[in-house]
Amino acid sequence: MDMTLPAVLDSASPSSDMELISAKQYLCLAVGKETYAVGIDMVREILEVGRMTPLPLTPDFVRGVMNLRGAVVPVIDLKARFGADPAVIGRRSSVVIVETDHKDQDGPLVVGVLVDGVSEVLEIADQDIEPVPALGTRIPREFLQGMAKAKGTLLSILDADRILARESMASLIAGHVAH
Repeated sequence: MDMTLPAVLDSASPSSDMELISAKQYLCLAVGKETYAVGIDMVREILEVGRMTPLPLTPDFVRGVMNLRGAVVPVIDLKARFGADPAVIGRRSSVVIVETDHKDQDGPLVVGVLVDGVSEVLEIADQDIEPVPALGTRIPREFLQGMAKAKGTLLSILDADRILARESMASLIAGHVAH
């Protein structure tokens, strides 16, 4: 039986209808021993870790650049960006191609993010996302959009725009070169 979208929505209860509208999908990323989530709307693709060309005079969080169908894409080690030791590339390691939502003259930034693994896509309702607590986060608080309970665990939702902000990464790189 072929049902059109309006027919499906008409048969849904009002509460599930509201959840359908306000829920968003998030990709779960393993970084060290922690699992974080990033909005799926920013994710362009997920790749196996391939050949990266290291860049001289860059901090540990800049793993290098890779060729993505003719475009040069910087690869950021998320674990090192959070202030930990650089990630050790293993069989589950992945490069998640992310497009940020920067609204500056250079337009969106396309970056590869090196993570220890990618596990699943979860749907989380907006009302299930809590503010970031003042204390108790393992990464800088400004890197988080919120916290959500999903599948019986507390999941930190990353603010990729802030983590990958051009200005802050450029100043970290400039500071590294100065030392």
